[in-house]
Amino acid sequence: MLELSELGQQLKEAREQNKISLDDLQQTTKIQKRYLIAIEEGRFDTLPGIFYARAFVKTYAEAIGLDPEPLFDQYRDELPNPQREAVNLPSRTARTKPTPSSKKRTKKGSFVPALVAVLFIVVIVVGIWVIAQSSGTKDDGAIAPDDSENLDAEFSPGVGNDVEEDLEADEGNVIDEPEQEKVEAEPEKVEPEPSFTLSFIRSEGKTSFFELENGRLSDVRIELSGSSYIDVKNALGKTFYSGQPSQTDDIPPLDLEAEERVIFNFGASQHVDLFINGEPLDFPQDISHQKFDITILDEASE
Repeated sequence: MLELSELGQQLKEAREQNKISLDDLQQTTKIQKRYLIAIEEGRFDTLPGIFYARAFVKTYAEAIGLDPEPLFDQYRDELPNPQREAVNLPSRTARTKPTPSSKKRTKKGSFVPALVAVLFIVVIVVGIWVIAQSSGTKDDGAIAPDDSENLDAEFSPGVGNDVEEDLEADEGNVIDEPEQEKVEAEPEKVEPEPSFTLSFIRSEGKTSFFELENGRLSDVRIELSGSSYIDVKNALGKTFYSGQPSQTDDIPPLDLEAEERVIFNFGASQHVDLFINGEPLDFPQDISHQKFDITILDEASE
């Protein structure tokens, strides 16, 4: 049986003393039951991003009547530190870019069938020529016809032209046929872009929490229908944009593809349209000042 952490043990005992079941706690906090169990067992690495650990523990403690701040001070060593554990991942473009060696192997593999086809046609042409020469040799051993007729047959212009036309036709096939096969053997394969999923988790005050799965923040746009204060930062406090533009101002593209967590702050959200990876984000709350906390889930955490 899994040993509970000291923080998780204290939270579980307080919950059971108040006769609150995990199902009731899930209904109150809007936190999934499996995350509540993970908090009680001290498995903070299974939560949807290390940045949710403190927020989930705070919500859990308040729901069972405990003050979260003393818990944070007492068990600060148990809770993960986002600044210490944040990492940067390579972009999706760099991870999926094909290597030059694969293209070389493809071209080399398509050249072999073309070469075999050329050799096959050459062998046929040579074989026809050898058979024709053999037939001429056998005729010399038979009863010789009249010399004048034999000379006319051997040096007939029509016979020579037919042979040359056949050879030219065969040579044309040798040149054209491999080129056609080579062109058809090298279609470029376009890999489809992986689909992403942006899920709304919950709202806490003015902040709404989201999770992005199977993708990165590679295409983020902000469009305005009026003036609004805008602030975009990551979990470590790095600012990507801050200001109060009007409807006529252009907001530059935001390079957020390498980020694990981004926080958008809009002073007048009714004038703002936010696009994540080209798709519009539905604002879950009907209030003017809103924040959006988006965590990008790594494949290893699922």
